[in-house]
Amino acid sequence: MNTLFLVETPVMKPLNEVLHSILTFIYFLAHQIGLGIVKAVNSIIPSINLPSNIVDPLGFLVILTLFMFLVSVELGRKIAWIIIAAGWILLFIRILMIIFKIG
Repeated sequence: MNTLFLVETPVMKPLNEVLHSILTFIYFLAHQIGLGIVKAVNSIIPSINLPSNIVDPLGFLVILTLFMFLVSVELGRKIAWIIIAAGWILLFIRILMIIFKIG
């Protein structure tokens, strides 16, 4: 007796759903990293209260910095390092402004 086995093919998700899932995961990862760093800073220096709007930029800068260690294209790498360095400097200035209660 001949039997026919039917295998269901998985339904393909549209590209925008896949991109949404990937970007949601990256945002979640950045938020958790930034939250961990803010908690670490608050445990070391309990007298300062970092605002919650600094968590996400800090996390994304960490992810971008880690990504830059993996990139090996020379010209793009130099330009990206300048952008990342500027981001870290601006974030550090913002934290100093919070510590010294300026602005």
